[in-house]
Amino acid sequence: MQRRRLSSFGIGRDQIRQGGGRGNGNDHLDELVGSVEFYVYQTPGRRVKGFDSLKLYAEGEGCELLYTADAPPELADYETLRITHRRSEPIPDSVLKRAHSWAHRNNFLHSFFKPLYR
Repeated sequence: MQRRRLSSFGIGRDQIRQGGGRGNGNDHLDELVGSVEFYVYQTPGRRVKGFDSLKLYAEGEGCELLYTADAPPELADYETLRITHRRSEPIPDSVLKRAHSWAHRNNFLHSFFKPLYR
């Protein structure tokens, strides 16, 4: 299987460094509400500010943060952080907002899973 890079989708290095240009992410936070999984794709080996406080806060709200090998093929070179709720419930809105803002501040790609039945 051939691994695809973001450049094969027409996204250049300068665009990746520039980011999505969408501020702190509050403009599309409503799309994430009700998610049971939130993924953040981090550049490997990069020291990240604010992770420790995010982890403490999320764990205090009953969430679990762990690094996983699950990633789409085009993001296989990135470290994948998965955030879920321990009781298989939707992630609390306050945790989603904080994690989402953290991802935007650090210019990380992110995705989420929201079941259809909710």
